[in-house]
Amino acid sequence: MKIKSIVLLSFVIFLGFSCTKDVYQVGTSKVSLEPENDLISLALGGYAAPWEGRFTLQWIEIETIPSFTAITGIDNSFYIISDNSLLKKESVTNSQWENLGRADKIKYISGIGSTLYAISVDGKLLKSDLDDESLSWKKLNSINKSINAIAVFNNSLYAVDNDGSFWVADLSKNELDWKETEYDKLNNIVSLVANNKKLIAQTKDGIMYQFGGDHHENTWVKIAYKNDVTIKEDIQNILMVDNSIYGVDINSKLYSGEHRSKKDIYSHALSIKDDKNTIVIVGLDVTGINDTFIGMVKEDIFNSTGIPASSIFINASHTHFAPVAQNWPTWQVSNRLADSLYLYVQVKDAIVKSVEESLSNLSPAELYFGRGKVDLGYNRSLAEHPELYDNAVDVIKVKYTKSNDESYLFMAACHPVFSTEGALHYTISANFPGVARKIIEEKTATSNSIFLQGTAGDINPIDQGEEITGEKLANEVISVLSGPMEKIAGPTSFYLDTLQLPINPLVREEVIAFKKSFMEKEHDMISERNRKWSDIMLTYYDENTMPTSMPVYVHTLNIGNWKLVGFSREATSSYSLDVKNLWPDQLVSVAAYTNDVSSYLPTHLHIEKRNYEGYDSFIWYGMPDTFSMTVEDTIMSSIKENNR
Repeated sequence: MKIKSIVLLSFVIFLGFSCTKDVYQVGTSKVSLEPENDLISLALGGYAAPWEGRFTLQWIEIETIPSFTAITGIDNSFYIISDNSLLKKESVTNSQWENLGRADKIKYISGIGSTLYAISVDGKLLKSDLDDESLSWKKLNSINKSINAIAVFNNSLYAVDNDGSFWVADLSKNELDWKETEYDKLNNIVSLVANNKKLIAQTKDGIMYQFGGDHHENTWVKIAYKNDVTIKEDIQNILMVDNSIYGVDINSKLYSGEHRSKKDIYSHALSIKDDKNTIVIVGLDVTGINDTFIGMVKEDIFNSTGIPASSIFINASHTHFAPVAQNWPTWQVSNRLADSLYLYVQVKDAIVKSVEESLSNLSPAELYFGRGKVDLGYNRSLAEHPELYDNAVDVIKVKYTKSNDESYLFMAACHPVFSTEGALHYTISANFPGVARKIIEEKTATSNSIFLQGTAGDINPIDQGEEITGEKLANEVISVLSGPMEKIAGPTSFYLDTLQLPINPLVREEVIAFKKSFMEKEHDMISERNRKWSDIMLTYYDENTMPTSMPVYVHTLNIGNWKLVGFSREATSSYSLDVKNLWPDQLVSVAAYTNDVSSYLPTHLHIEKRNYEGYDSFIWYGMPDTFSMTVEDTIMSSIKENNR
């Protein structure tokens, strides 16, 4: 895994100085991670099941429109062919349809700007200028194909035929020449639209696919389907109006498409500045992040603010209900890569903006530390070791000295995995951390509370429902805030260490045999996963790039007498307990999911049992191997020796 040198250094970075002050400059901010409607539908991370996928799109009924033979959207207007006439309606809120003129025997329409293209029932390609007062049609050519749908895309006209083949004609040329594309075939396409450099196709049986952009180039990727939970409608036509998607069912009911969401996912930033240093802590409501992406983010922050990457601590809450924001190379195609527009525009910009805003909000403040305890979860994999669960709830209070305002940062360790059934399974949500934040902010009148995920790799919740777990956590945080807390005072320092841990992957022949044992099962998640993993490993061998080690990043922030240690990957509970035992008389908090979530971080107990955290999960993550039996000792010895 390659990492930009500005972000993760193979040597230790240390910046520090002597200081006796106990007042810092502190600022907070939160910026929404909610996807815009022009992204149409996104895959949710966290679960590989169901095999069909989990997507964010839902349909909201608006009205019944006139019966039609063809429909499209251009800019902010709807166009239909009804009773051999072209009708136009400006915006979804306008109930009036304007008759623009005759449109005999038109079967399909699509357009851009003031130009409307149509295909007639006898295969003629027609063109009309919508700015003309009297509607007239000019024949461009004919297409001798059985066409099911058309769309204007990248200054070309696309058409799909009964065989699922796609054809394209360059609209910039005087004479349109239809050419068959090399796109994969899609059967049963009934509607086709274009948006954000992507083609969107709807099938007769309710599946929606996306093609183009930087997201899975040259591949059709499923982005929605009729799951009979959040999508029950029989959508047969889709169209884009004002950069949002709309659908029409078999009864001419018009629906708007939107992301199903609780609207509670954010990038939260906390900036702490003293005389020499600025430290930034970011809490992200995403399932996971990869180091290459975080490298880009930190480079943007450095270019904007001058703050070095080693002082920027980015933690993922690991909610299983956020849009995919990392690579899942062995999952279904829809989950293997994050949507590029969502990840590299919305998420990246939100992180950078939250950091910049927190820096612009700096104000003198005192910091206080408190610790409570609450049993949110249990060790799901090591039932014989119930003691391997850190139930600490660490709380940082920011008390601004020039006002009565306060902000809070709180930490706990538990998988945010509710719910696996019903509509919530397909709903964007911060899960129990979002519930906890909301309750804390309502009961304390603060405008911003930040959650960091602890070493939850092997910890599942003991209660049924995010509301219960979120309320339990919130109540404990509020209890800590109302009790005595220890003041944080002293200088700051920050360190970012990279530990390269050796691995022993299967040899080529073993990979081939492993793949062969899963060749017969189709539509089986585990078999498909194992075949894809094998292909990745064989590519490593073909290209002579098989890794011999995997990095673990340990990020340490010292803010006065409070130490925050963050592990990359899905660190399991023992790592928190081990780190705290190194400094038993100090204020030490431990997070996982920090700067990179590229696999689990098990201990010898998990690896010995070859359980999910110790073995199986590494295949899901597309890693060459699990770690060695000495992984915990190696990491802890390094941390002890460095004594950060």
